[in-house]
Amino acid sequence: MDLSFGLSEGLQITSKNKRRTWYGAAPVSARSRFLSGDLMDIEHTPKFKISPDAAIFTMGSCFARNVEIVLSARKMNLLLAGHGIEPKYYESYDPDTGIGGGVSDKTKDGSVAVSRAALNKYTAHSFSHELRRVILDERIENEGLIEIGPDQWFDPHASGLVHLPLDVALRNRKKLEAAATTIKKADVVFFTLGLTEGWIDLKTGLAMNRHPGVAALRKNRERYAFVDSGFQSILDEMKYCIELIREKCNPEMKFIVTVSPVPLGGTWRLEDIVVANSGSKSTLRTVAEELKRTYDFVDYFPSYEIAINSPRDRCWEEDQLHVKWVTVDHIMKIFQRSYLD
Repeated sequence: MDLSFGLSEGLQITSKNKRRTWYGAAPVSARSRFLSGDLMDIEHTPKFKISPDAAIFTMGSCFARNVEIVLSARKMNLLLAGHGIEPKYYESYDPDTGIGGGVSDKTKDGSVAVSRAALNKYTAHSFSHELRRVILDERIENEGLIEIGPDQWFDPHASGLVHLPLDVALRNRKKLEAAATTIKKADVVFFTLGLTEGWIDLKTGLAMNRHPGVAALRKNRERYAFVDSGFQSILDEMKYCIELIREKCNPEMKFIVTVSPVPLGGTWRLEDIVVANSGSKSTLRTVAEELKRTYDFVDYFPSYEIAINSPRDRCWEEDQLHVKWVTVDHIMKIFQRSYLD
Protein backbone atom coordinates (compact mmCIF):
# COMPACT_ATOMS: atom_id res chain seq x y z
CA MET A 1 0.00 0.00 0.00
CA ASP A 2 1.53 3.31 -1.11
CA LEU A 3 1.73 6.33 1.17
CA SER A 4 1.23 9.69 -0.50
CA PHE A 5 0.80 13.29 0.65
CA GLY A 6 1.29 16.81 -0.63
CA LEU A 7 4.20 19.14 -0.06
CA SER A 8 2.52 21.12 2.75
CA GLU A 9 1.90 17.98 4.79
CA GLY A 10 5.38 16.73 4.00
CA LEU A 11 6.95 19.93 5.31
CA GLN A 12 4.87 19.71 8.49
CA ILE A 13 6.05 16.15 9.06
CA THR A 14 9.73 16.96 8.50
CA SER A 15 9.52 19.94 10.86
CA LYS A 16 8.18 17.70 13.62
CA ASN A 17 10.48 14.71 13.05
CA LYS A 18 13.71 15.50 14.93
CA ARG A 19 15.19 12.09 14.09
CA ARG A 20 14.67 12.08 10.34
CA THR A 21 18.32 12.33 9.21
CA TRP A 22 21.25 9.95 9.28
CA TYR A 23 23.74 12.78 9.78
CA GLY A 24 23.20 15.70 12.08
CA ALA A 25 23.45 16.90 15.64
CA ALA A 26 23.90 14.51 18.55
CA PRO A 27 22.12 12.77 20.10
CA VAL A 28 19.24 12.62 17.62
CA SER A 29 20.95 11.69 14.34
CA ALA A 30 21.27 8.02 13.45
CA ARG A 31 25.04 8.37 13.14
CA SER A 32 25.45 9.78 16.64
CA ARG A 33 23.31 7.03 18.11
CA PHE A 34 25.34 4.32 16.38
CA LEU A 35 28.61 5.88 17.55
CA SER A 36 27.44 6.28 21.16
CA GLY A 37 28.07 2.63 21.99
CA ASP A 38 24.72 2.49 23.79
CA LEU A 39 21.72 0.31 23.06
CA MET A 40 19.83 1.88 20.17
CA ASP A 41 17.26 4.44 21.24
CA ILE A 42 14.35 4.96 18.83
CA GLU A 43 11.68 7.62 19.11
CA HIS A 44 8.49 5.76 18.23
CA THR A 45 5.29 7.62 17.35
CA PRO A 46 2.39 5.27 18.17
CA LYS A 47 -0.96 5.26 16.43
CA PHE A 48 -2.76 4.84 19.75
CA LYS A 49 -2.20 4.63 23.49
CA ILE A 50 -2.87 1.61 25.70
CA SER A 51 -4.84 2.00 28.92
CA PRO A 52 -2.91 0.75 32.00
CA ASP A 53 -5.75 -1.70 32.72
CA ALA A 54 -6.09 -2.96 29.14
CA ALA A 55 -6.21 -6.74 28.75
CA ILE A 56 -3.22 -7.82 26.66
CA PHE A 57 -2.85 -11.08 24.74
CA THR A 58 0.50 -12.03 23.24
CA MET A 59 1.18 -14.49 20.43
CA GLY A 60 4.47 -15.21 18.75
CA SER A 61 8.02 -16.47 19.07
CA CYS A 62 10.18 -16.82 22.16
CA PHE A 63 10.70 -13.05 22.12
CA ALA A 64 6.97 -12.72 22.89
CA ARG A 65 7.58 -14.64 26.12
CA ASN A 66 10.29 -12.14 27.07
CA VAL A 67 7.86 -9.31 26.42
CA GLU A 68 5.28 -11.00 28.68
CA ILE A 69 7.72 -11.19 31.58
CA VAL A 70 8.46 -7.47 31.37
CA LEU A 71 4.77 -6.57 30.98
CA SER A 72 3.92 -8.73 33.97
CA ALA A 73 6.62 -7.07 36.07
CA ARG A 74 5.05 -3.73 35.18
CA LYS A 75 1.70 -5.03 36.54
CA MET A 76 -0.03 -5.03 33.16
CA ASN A 77 -3.15 -7.16 32.69
CA LEU A 78 -1.51 -10.11 30.93
CA LEU A 79 -4.19 -12.63 29.93
CA LEU A 80 -1.74 -15.53 29.63
CA ALA A 81 -0.54 -15.14 33.23
CA GLY A 82 -0.89 -18.46 35.05
CA HIS A 83 -1.26 -20.46 31.83
CA GLY A 84 1.27 -22.95 30.50
CA ILE A 85 2.65 -26.46 30.84
CA GLU A 86 4.48 -28.04 33.78
CA PRO A 87 8.30 -27.95 33.51
CA LYS A 88 8.62 -31.76 33.58
CA TYR A 89 7.03 -32.03 30.13
CA TYR A 90 9.66 -29.91 28.37
CA GLU A 91 12.60 -31.26 26.38
CA SER A 92 14.83 -28.94 28.39
CA TYR A 93 13.73 -30.37 31.76
CA ASP A 94 16.59 -31.16 34.15
CA PRO A 95 15.48 -33.43 37.03
CA ASP A 96 18.39 -32.25 39.17
CA THR A 97 17.50 -28.56 38.98
CA GLY A 98 13.78 -29.01 38.34
CA ILE A 99 13.96 -26.48 35.53
CA GLY A 100 12.12 -26.96 32.25
CA GLY A 101 10.88 -24.41 29.76
CA GLY A 102 12.90 -21.82 31.67
CA VAL A 103 10.81 -22.34 34.85
CA SER A 104 11.57 -24.22 38.07
CA ASP A 105 9.07 -26.78 39.37
CA LYS A 106 10.18 -26.01 42.94
CA THR A 107 7.74 -23.28 44.00
CA LYS A 108 7.87 -21.66 47.44
CA ASP A 109 4.17 -22.21 48.16
CA GLY A 110 3.97 -25.74 46.78
CA SER A 111 1.76 -24.72 43.85
CA VAL A 112 2.16 -26.30 40.42
CA ALA A 113 4.56 -24.24 38.32
CA VAL A 114 3.93 -23.76 34.61
CA SER A 115 5.97 -22.38 31.72
CA ARG A 116 4.47 -20.46 28.80
CA ALA A 117 7.31 -21.56 26.49
CA ALA A 118 5.04 -24.19 24.88
CA LEU A 119 2.88 -21.31 23.63
CA ASN A 120 5.62 -20.07 21.30
CA LYS A 121 4.34 -19.63 17.75
CA TYR A 122 6.92 -19.06 15.04
CA THR A 123 4.97 -18.57 11.79
CA ALA A 124 1.86 -16.67 10.74
CA HIS A 125 0.35 -19.93 9.51
CA SER A 126 0.69 -21.48 12.97
CA PHE A 127 -1.01 -18.35 14.42
CA SER A 128 -3.90 -18.94 12.06
CA HIS A 129 -4.31 -22.60 12.98
CA GLU A 130 -4.42 -21.88 16.71
CA LEU A 131 -6.92 -19.06 16.26
CA ARG A 132 -9.22 -21.19 14.11
CA ARG A 133 -9.07 -23.85 16.81
CA VAL A 134 -10.14 -21.56 19.66
CA ILE A 135 -12.37 -19.07 17.82
CA LEU A 136 -14.06 -21.25 15.22
CA ASP A 137 -13.79 -24.52 17.19
CA GLU A 138 -11.99 -26.19 14.28
CA ARG A 139 -11.36 -29.83 15.14
CA ILE A 140 -8.82 -32.33 13.81
CA GLU A 141 -8.35 -36.01 14.59
CA ASN A 142 -6.44 -36.39 17.87
CA GLU A 143 -6.24 -32.56 18.00
CA GLY A 144 -3.53 -32.67 15.33
CA LEU A 145 -1.13 -34.73 17.46
CA ILE A 146 1.20 -37.07 15.56
CA GLU A 147 2.19 -40.54 16.80
CA ILE A 148 5.96 -40.77 16.45
CA GLY A 149 6.36 -44.16 18.19
CA PRO A 150 4.26 -46.58 20.22
CA ASP A 151 2.08 -44.28 22.38
CA GLN A 152 4.57 -41.46 21.91
CA TRP A 153 2.74 -38.43 20.59
CA PHE A 154 4.20 -35.19 19.25
CA ASP A 155 2.33 -31.87 19.39
CA PRO A 156 3.31 -30.00 16.19
CA HIS A 157 1.42 -26.92 17.34
CA ALA A 158 3.28 -26.46 20.63
CA SER A 159 6.92 -25.66 21.30
CA GLY A 160 9.58 -27.59 23.20
CA LEU A 161 7.48 -30.44 24.62
CA VAL A 162 8.64 -34.06 24.78
CA HIS A 163 6.76 -36.89 23.08
CA LEU A 164 4.12 -38.15 25.51
CA PRO A 165 1.42 -40.81 25.89
CA LEU A 166 -1.75 -39.75 24.11
CA ASP A 167 -3.77 -39.02 27.25
CA VAL A 168 -1.05 -36.73 28.66
CA ALA A 169 -0.45 -35.02 25.32
CA LEU A 170 -4.19 -34.36 24.94
CA ARG A 171 -4.37 -33.00 28.48
CA ASN A 172 -1.53 -30.59 27.74
CA ARG A 173 -3.18 -29.64 24.46
CA LYS A 174 -6.34 -28.65 26.38
CA LYS A 175 -4.25 -26.43 28.64
CA LEU A 176 -2.70 -24.70 25.64
CA GLU A 177 -6.13 -24.26 24.09
CA ALA A 178 -7.44 -22.74 27.33
CA ALA A 179 -4.57 -20.26 27.21
CA ALA A 180 -5.25 -19.30 23.60
CA THR A 181 -8.97 -18.91 24.32
CA THR A 182 -8.20 -15.91 26.56
CA ILE A 183 -7.77 -13.85 23.39
CA LYS A 184 -11.55 -13.45 23.48
CA LYS A 185 -11.14 -11.17 26.54
CA ALA A 186 -8.39 -9.01 25.05
CA ASP A 187 -8.32 -5.30 24.29
CA VAL A 188 -4.90 -5.44 22.64
CA VAL A 189 -3.19 -8.29 20.78
CA PHE A 190 0.60 -8.25 20.59
CA PHE A 191 1.81 -10.31 17.58
CA THR A 192 5.53 -11.15 17.30
CA LEU A 193 6.47 -12.51 13.88
CA GLY A 194 9.34 -14.98 14.13
CA LEU A 195 10.06 -17.14 11.08
CA THR A 196 9.15 -17.64 7.45
CA GLU A 197 10.47 -21.22 7.29
CA GLY A 198 8.16 -23.99 8.48
CA TRP A 199 6.73 -27.43 7.82
CA ILE A 200 3.37 -28.78 6.62
CA ASP A 201 1.71 -31.98 7.86
CA LEU A 202 0.47 -33.27 4.51
CA LYS A 203 -1.96 -35.67 6.20
CA THR A 204 -3.95 -32.86 7.80
CA GLY A 205 -2.81 -30.00 5.54
CA LEU A 206 -1.94 -27.95 8.60
CA ALA A 207 1.11 -25.77 9.12
CA MET A 208 3.19 -27.15 11.96
CA ASN A 209 4.73 -24.85 14.52
CA ARG A 210 7.84 -27.06 14.43
CA HIS A 211 8.84 -30.41 12.94
CA PRO A 212 9.18 -33.59 15.06
CA GLY A 213 12.93 -33.98 14.56
CA VAL A 214 15.03 -35.12 11.62
CA ALA A 215 14.79 -38.82 12.57
CA ALA A 216 10.97 -38.65 12.56
CA LEU A 217 10.98 -36.75 9.27
CA ARG A 218 13.10 -39.45 7.65
CA LYS A 219 10.97 -42.23 9.08
CA ASN A 220 7.77 -40.81 7.56
CA ARG A 221 9.15 -38.60 4.81
CA GLU A 222 6.01 -38.68 2.67
CA ARG A 223 3.98 -37.01 5.42
CA TYR A 224 5.93 -33.75 5.74
CA ALA A 225 6.87 -30.89 3.43
CA PHE A 226 9.09 -27.87 4.00
CA VAL A 227 7.83 -24.40 3.08
CA ASP A 228 9.49 -21.00 3.19
CA SER A 229 6.47 -18.69 3.04
CA GLY A 230 6.68 -15.57 0.92
CA PHE A 231 5.41 -12.05 1.50
CA GLN A 232 1.91 -12.46 0.04
CA SER A 233 1.23 -15.76 1.80
CA ILE A 234 2.21 -14.36 5.20
CA LEU A 235 0.36 -11.10 4.63
CA ASP A 236 -2.83 -12.94 3.66
CA GLU A 237 -2.57 -15.14 6.75
CA MET A 238 -2.03 -12.18 9.07
CA LYS A 239 -4.92 -10.25 7.54
CA TYR A 240 -7.12 -13.29 8.04
CA CYS A 241 -6.08 -13.53 11.71
CA ILE A 242 -6.67 -9.83 12.39
CA GLU A 243 -10.06 -9.74 10.69
CA LEU A 244 -11.18 -12.99 12.34
CA ILE A 245 -10.31 -11.63 15.79
CA ARG A 246 -12.11 -8.34 15.15
CA GLU A 247 -15.19 -10.11 13.83
CA LYS A 248 -15.49 -12.85 16.46
CA CYS A 249 -13.77 -11.51 19.61
CA ASN A 250 -13.75 -7.74 19.87
CA PRO A 251 -14.71 -5.28 17.08
CA GLU A 252 -12.58 -2.62 18.81
CA MET A 253 -9.46 -4.80 19.16
CA LYS A 254 -6.15 -3.06 18.60
CA PHE A 255 -3.01 -4.84 17.43
CA ILE A 256 0.69 -4.22 17.85
CA VAL A 257 2.91 -6.17 15.47
CA THR A 258 6.62 -6.70 16.05
CA VAL A 259 9.33 -8.77 14.41
CA SER A 260 11.45 -10.93 16.69
CA PRO A 261 15.16 -10.05 16.51
CA VAL A 262 16.00 -13.67 17.38
CA PRO A 263 17.45 -15.19 14.19
CA LEU A 264 16.91 -18.52 12.49
CA GLY A 265 18.75 -21.23 14.40
CA GLY A 266 19.31 -23.04 11.10
CA THR A 267 17.94 -22.99 7.58
CA TRP A 268 16.70 -25.77 5.29
CA ARG A 269 17.42 -23.67 2.21
CA LEU A 270 20.69 -23.77 0.26
CA GLU A 271 21.73 -20.41 1.68
CA ASP A 272 24.30 -19.16 4.16
CA ILE A 273 22.38 -18.83 7.44
CA VAL A 274 23.17 -15.10 7.59
CA VAL A 275 21.64 -14.55 4.14
CA ALA A 276 18.65 -16.81 4.87
CA ASN A 277 17.94 -15.02 8.13
CA SER A 278 18.20 -11.59 6.51
CA GLY A 279 15.72 -12.63 3.82
CA SER A 280 13.33 -14.08 6.38
CA LYS A 281 13.35 -11.05 8.67
CA SER A 282 13.09 -8.64 5.75
CA THR A 283 9.97 -10.44 4.56
CA LEU A 284 8.40 -10.34 8.02
CA ARG A 285 9.31 -6.68 8.48
CA THR A 286 7.67 -5.83 5.15
CA VAL A 287 4.52 -7.73 6.15
CA ALA A 288 4.40 -5.78 9.42
CA GLU A 289 4.77 -2.50 7.52
CA GLU A 290 1.96 -3.40 5.14
CA LEU A 291 -0.35 -4.30 8.03
CA LYS A 292 0.40 -0.98 9.70
CA ARG A 293 -0.39 0.90 6.48
CA THR A 294 -3.59 -1.07 5.83
CA TYR A 295 -5.36 -0.85 9.18
CA ASP A 296 -5.85 2.17 11.46
CA PHE A 297 -6.02 -0.18 14.46
CA VAL A 298 -2.73 -1.98 13.72
CA ASP A 299 0.60 -0.48 14.72
CA TYR A 300 4.20 -1.63 14.28
CA PHE A 301 6.61 -1.41 17.21
CA PRO A 302 10.33 -1.41 16.26
CA SER A 303 11.76 -3.94 18.73
CA TYR A 304 13.61 -5.53 15.79
CA GLU A 305 15.33 -2.29 14.80
CA ILE A 306 16.29 -1.52 18.39
CA ALA A 307 18.03 -4.88 18.79
CA ILE A 308 19.80 -5.30 15.46
CA ASN A 309 21.09 -1.72 15.52
CA SER A 310 22.57 -2.05 19.01
CA PRO A 311 26.19 -3.08 19.71
CA ARG A 312 26.34 -6.88 19.57
CA ASP A 313 28.37 -7.23 22.76
CA ARG A 314 25.81 -5.20 24.70
CA CYS A 315 22.66 -6.58 23.08
CA TRP A 316 23.22 -10.29 22.53
CA GLU A 317 23.94 -13.28 24.71
CA GLU A 318 27.09 -15.34 24.11
CA ASP A 319 25.18 -17.60 21.69
CA GLN A 320 24.52 -14.55 19.45
CA LEU A 321 21.00 -15.96 19.11
CA HIS A 322 19.12 -14.53 22.09
CA VAL A 323 18.98 -10.96 23.31
CA LYS A 324 20.09 -10.12 26.82
CA TRP A 325 17.54 -9.24 29.48
CA VAL A 326 18.97 -5.73 29.68
CA THR A 327 18.07 -5.36 26.01
CA VAL A 328 14.53 -6.66 26.50
CA ASP A 329 14.11 -4.23 29.40
CA HIS A 330 15.45 -1.38 27.27
CA ILE A 331 13.04 -2.25 24.45
CA MET A 332 10.10 -2.40 26.81
CA LYS A 333 10.99 0.96 28.38
CA ILE A 334 10.66 2.47 24.89
CA PHE A 335 7.38 0.58 24.50
CA GLN A 336 6.13 1.96 27.80
CA ARG A 337 7.00 5.60 27.03
CA SER A 338 5.41 5.18 23.59
CA TYR A 339 2.15 3.45 24.46
CA LEU A 340 1.58 3.86 28.20
CA ASP A 341 3.03 7.17 29.44
